[in-house]
Amino acid sequence: MIRKAKLTDFSLVYPILKQIFDEMDMDTIKALPESQFYDLMKHGFYSSHYRYSHNRMWVETDEMDRPIGLIVMYGYDDQNLIDISLKSAYPKVGLPLDTIVFSDKEALPHEWYLDAIAVSPKHWGEGIAQKLIKLAPKIAKQNGYKKVSLNVDQDNPRAARLYDYIGFKTTSTMTIGDRMYDHMIKKVG
Repeated sequence: MIRKAKLTDFSLVYPILKQIFDEMDMDTIKALPESQFYDLMKHGFYSSHYRYSHNRMWVETDEMDRPIGLIVMYGYDDQNLIDISLKSAYPKVGLPLDTIVFSDKEALPHEWYLDAIAVSPKHWGEGIAQKLIKLAPKIAKQNGYKKVSLNVDQDNPRAARLYDYIGFKTTSTMTIGDRMYDHMIKKVG
């Protein structure tokens, strides 16, 4: 069942989300001790506006209502707010206010952006990612957007094939962190 993330989900969604952070191999993340990054992401998850806030996350759950997959989404207009909102947590985890963790703007104008899609490895191949992605156009439409976008690492052809199969088309490329990504769009029907 897909539902909005709850505040109590953090300890279960973090390991799923961490797969993405590990794959991105970003120097800004690697520079932080794991426990400090965990605490920072926890503050962000509990906040209302952060990129990986519970408010921007939907989860697929197992029969015990435990998250086994997730999708994080927001509109283009929220990009100026999603990372600034985390700065208030920096002192709480021992980081200077000028720390930069995520700085890249990933969505283009008029897009409902899928920032993160991940599934617990124990549940890979069960169609969970596809189910979560298919939710996005409905949420985009509810928020007044006519297209959904995402970025796929050029070194992840498996994900690119899934997005292509669902109807996303590559429109450009961009650098996020230190890696190249294909920017893909799907119109909302």
